[in-house]
Amino acid sequence: MAKEPAATHQLYESDFALWLEQQSVALKERRFAALDWDNLAEEIEGLVRSDRRALKSFLQNALLHMLELAYWEAERERNQRQWRDHLINARNGIANIIEDSPSLENYLAEILDASYEYACRRAENMIGCQLPQQCEWTLEQVCNDTFYPNTAISPGKTKRRRAAGMSARSRHYPKNKTPD
Repeated sequence: MAKEPAATHQLYESDFALWLEQQSVALKERRFAALDWDNLAEEIEGLVRSDRRALKSFLQNALLHMLELAYWEAERERNQRQWRDHLINARNGIANIIEDSPSLENYLAEILDASYEYACRRAENMIGCQLPQQCEWTLEQVCNDTFYPNTAISPGKTKRRRAAGMSARSRHYPKNKTPD
């Protein structure tokens, strides 16, 4: 391999966007001597780390909002729409990354327990009570955009029931089963 030019390495430090453009052009034109190999390898590795960090964050947030929906009864009526919206956002973030990088789906399974522990600690702090120490949902349920934990008001029914003055009913799903 050719030694990287000093100017290319300095450009990496001073103008990252321009460095990326030049590296992209050099790759497309197969000008290997113009490549900043060390920094290029580091950036590629960083992309994988970035996707993993994002997946972990989305998974932790999805679990947190599922715990809020399932257990924070005192705040559910006032906050469940926001929690559902945040859960939708987290699930969408997971789906987008997995769509681009399907091999990272296995990573979600690897980090489910640790992500639940983190979400559980946060939820316990907010709710003020001890929650189940084992995740009661499967990874498929966590990522399923039609599954919600048992709550006082079912999705899509809130406005009609409130407008009609009806009381909300809980949806009950068997543990580790998704709704039909």
